[in-house]
Amino acid sequence: MNTIVFGNYTVQQILIVAGIVVGIVIVLKFVKKLFSSDKVDRHHQIVKCSGCGWTGQVSRHAGICPKCNEPLGEQKAKAYRK
Repeated sequence: MNTIVFGNYTVQQILIVAGIVVGIVIVLKFVKKLFSSDKVDRHHQIVKCSGCGWTGQVSRHAGICPKCNEPLGEQKAKAYRK
């Protein structure tokens, strides 16, 4: 472990620095995941219902309001309504 590898650096010092760098990368990924917002994928859209005021995500293909069953957003399929 005391073998000099590069300049005045030993194997032990290089392993310690590598471990610290890996630890920092793991902590940064965790913090980024913790504070990132939920992304809407290409199959969903965020809409607000004009009938009841509900706001949320619905499907782009057959979006309907879960409260009042009104069609919402850019529908690509026919909405089933009673």
